Amino acid sequence: MLKQYTTLMTLAVALLTANAVMARPHEYQAWQQWRLDRLQQPDGWLSLVGLEWLHVGDNRIGSAADNDIQLSHGPEYLGNLHLSRDQSMRFIPVASSGIRAYNEELVEPITVHADTSEAETTVFTIDSFVFYVVDRGKMAFRIKDAKASTRVNFKGLEYFDYDPSLRISAQFVPYEPAKIIPTVNVLGLLTDEPSPGRLEFTINGQAHSLDALDSSDAYYMIFADRTNGRSTYGPGRFVYTDGKVNDDGTVVIDFNKAYNPPCAFTAFSTCTLPPRQNRLPIFIEAGERKYADSVY
Repeated sequence: MLKQYTTLMTLAVALLTANAVMARPHEYQAWQQWRLDRLQQPDGWLSLVGLEWLHVGDNRIGSAADNDIQLSHGPEYLGNLHLSRDQSMRFIPVASSGIRAYNEELVEPITVHADTSEAETTVFTIDSFVFYVVDRGKMAFRIKDAKASTRVNFKGLEYFDYDPSLRISAQFVPYEPAKIIPTVNVLGLLTDEPSPGRLEFTINGQAHSLDALDSSDAYYMIFADRTNGRSTYGPGRFVYTDGKVNDDGTVVIDFNKAYNPPCAFTAFSTCTLPPRQNRLPIFIEAGERKYADSVY
């Protein structure tokens, strides 16, 4: 009787495990669709068409050739963004242009807030354009266009086959206080990022670790591996954990959800590169592959 009970329990556990493994690809497919939908949004990364550095003084924008920042289409003159030496900004609109901000058509000058400001970022819209100021050591207009060729002619995403062995339970080793990680972006600008902890895990019996960065409901890693430049994007990829650390001190990293940074799709993004300690000496053949015919 005991032997029969044990056999039944073993079968039940095996069935539950098999169902769990089968459920993951369904959840994974949902994540892939979410990833695709987010990327293809009218103001998603595929629509990024410009990163125009601002200079102190007047920066005129519009489709006319004599603007400091020339758009590919739309009204000839939208207005003038004035950047002061103290980095404060004002936008003086051309009243008849139809440019909008804060859900209102602009007819009077307004104060402009960059993406790093404590105040709400000033987002301008006109025709199929969305643009706003980003602070990357210097101020720049980040310009998105829903009609961008990178969005209209998007070639889709490709993935490695789902590999359940690369959905890993990692040990979270906290840094107290937070460890400051120097990171550099594709423009060569250096930034200090606080890391709440290190994730330690094994793949094929080998121990590895990644320094994590923090977000509201998960940790994320900028990492490189030996597939980069071969079957995946050259500089590296991003991956988020499934939530925060559990009561047992572990957190799940699913490398099947590793994805390309925006720079894989557009030359106008300012992606952060993997820090040296996050360069894995192994092939992570999971997640998003190199985009289409990208040279990277």
